[in-house]
Amino acid sequence: MIRLKFEYVLFLVGLLILALGINMMTTITSFGLSPYDSLFIALFQNFGISIGFWMFAINFTFVCIVFIMDRSYITVGSLLVMILISVFVDLIGSIDTLMDGIRTLPPLLTMALGNICIGSGIGLYVCTQVCTAPQESFVLVMSKRLKWTFRRTEILLACLFLSASFLLDGPIYYGTIVLSFTTGYIIQAAIHVGNKLLQRVNGQKEVQAA
Repeated sequence: MIRLKFEYVLFLVGLLILALGINMMTTITSFGLSPYDSLFIALFQNFGISIGFWMFAINFTFVCIVFIMDRSYITVGSLLVMILISVFVDLIGSIDTLMDGIRTLPPLLTMALGNICIGSGIGLYVCTQVCTAPQESFVLVMSKRLKWTFRRTEILLACLFLSASFLLDGPIYYGTIVLSFTTGYIIQAAIHVGNKLLQRVNGQKEVQAA
């Protein structure tokens, strides 16, 4: 029970850190969006409808692929993750004092800190295996199937999104390139740290039980 409680706490902490990183990145869009957001906007600019529709369409595609390859990764929690992230992003974005403080930081520092928060947040909530968002579920399944690390698979997916956005004349700047090749490393490192924390808590639980 102690282990499960800690996993849920780490899961929520990861989502909060991710939401903070997303809010930080929205303050410096002129530096370039992430490959994923860049593609969503490119699809909207070329085919219309709405950015939200294209986010849903791509995430739904991920869900279908993962369901076919390994349905154990798709749960109600996958939808819960998307809802919680949206709520946390809006919650943090509504804290004027925090957002004003972020806007006073140098843009390059904001981009670096935002990238660290996004990668760390994803890594922490993914390592708990409580539930994962469609994108992370896809990366986990593909890394397992290809026998690659999460980092390597994440970078490949980011490059695919980046290439598609480039072909569609999406909003790509040097910040987009940096994010494409660094976020995966941060996620992998965060997963390692998160696993160590879980192992330590598990170890303490076993000692107490003995």
